[in-house]
Amino acid sequence: MKTQSRAACAAFYNQVLKQILGFVNPIIVFISSAVMARPETIKTELAQRLRDVRHRLGDPVRAEFSKKLGIGQSSLANYERGDSVPDANVLLAYREQFGVNGDWLISGHGPMFLDGGPPESDASVTDDGKPMVQSNIFKETGKLVHESHKAKGVTLPSDAHLAETVSRYNELVAAARNPADESELRALFPWLELRISQDLEEAQNAPGSGKRSG
Repeated sequence: MKTQSRAACAAFYNQVLKQILGFVNPIIVFISSAVMARPETIKTELAQRLRDVRHRLGDPVRAEFSKKLGIGQSSLANYERGDSVPDANVLLAYREQFGVNGDWLISGHGPMFLDGGPPESDASVTDDGKPMVQSNIFKETGKLVHESHKAKGVTLPSDAHLAETVSRYNELVAAARNPADESELRALFPWLELRISQDLEEAQNAPGSGKRSG
């Protein structure tokens, strides 16, 4: 009798346990889904624009999209959240792969895409007559900015380096008689390097910088 009683109790408890699990499991699944579906917090305007680009292109998954940009999926996620800032090569990849307007990506001004959308145009100017960003010149400007600051003992964080590169590239283009002429822009690099060096020296010798020229 005791054995039968124990068996009956065990069967009863197993039935109750199944009912409890049947009730609890959907709740766990619901909570897990809600947590996973929670929208990401986008911390910067640049991150929002990067996310907007992917959305406009049909919301491809990050694994697929990042592969076209030549970066890792986790890096793309960090850029789109604003946890880190993409370097000049990544921003240029948006232009080269998807026809994204670099000026819009950096500043938010102008259209999102060159010529209204991808693929990018081979023209040297945009519809409003402004010269397009020349990727090779932009990359070399970024390298020049980095090396010039390094020579003065200055290390720029990634976001400041990007902003400085954009500013110096714009200076270079403004100084050229024909901004679409790559050879002319290259010829102006020594002038730009001198400008950067002079600006850094002036900043280092300014009152409050802690440095003085001898």
